[in-house]
Amino acid sequence: MPMSEGLFWLVLTTLLFGGAFWLYRAFPFVWTLPILTVTAAVIVILSLSGTTHAVYMSGGQYLSRMLGPAITAFAIPLYQVRHHVRKFLPEIALGVGIGTIIALTSDLLLGLLLHLGRTTNLALLPKSVTLPVALAISERSGGTLALTATFVLVTGLVGSIVGPCLMTGLRIRHFVGRGVGLASIAHVMGATKSMSLDQREGAVGLLTMILTAILASVLAPWIIQIVY
Repeated sequence: MPMSEGLFWLVLTTLLFGGAFWLYRAFPFVWTLPILTVTAAVIVILSLSGTTHAVYMSGGQYLSRMLGPAITAFAIPLYQVRHHVRKFLPEIALGVGIGTIIALTSDLLLGLLLHLGRTTNLALLPKSVTLPVALAISERSGGTLALTATFVLVTGLVGSIVGPCLMTGLRIRHFVGRGVGLASIAHVMGATKSMSLDQREGAVGLLTMILTAILASVLAPWIIQIVY
């Protein structure tokens, strides 16, 4: 496969994201979120051009590899408000523990109730975990990676849209409760949404996302062994 073809898709995706980011800043609505508009644009372009996923990923793989460093970079805003986070560490740890256990077990039980296939159910399991870790859990447990990526994307998108409204309706106003609640369900998208609303809430969300990923990596094999 020519290197220039992979470079084309890499540059095109980057330009699409730049345009989508500008669009969202100019018109900050739910349906102008870059993750929605860029995904839709790429799907349309690939469909019209008849380009396969393998060809696209010859360039897109480099963006995927940047997920890890991008998430690591969230340590900077977390460090800047560390004094707020340190004060509520017990509450955050308790929330992460409860949220992770509920997310993992409810996913598996839902799959069993719907009579989903084993690989589909295992792909659903890490949907509330940030993508790089979710893919690792899914691959190790025997899930379908493409489905896992889809579940993670949809979960993050829906959670980051519905979550803030739901918590406001339930009168959850404390930044710790909101940060833990949103990030434990909507992973990096929830943490990013929290950061856009309040820096302290965002810092709690970032820490929640990290702790959830670690805890899910440890608990997932045990839960799978019990269920299957």
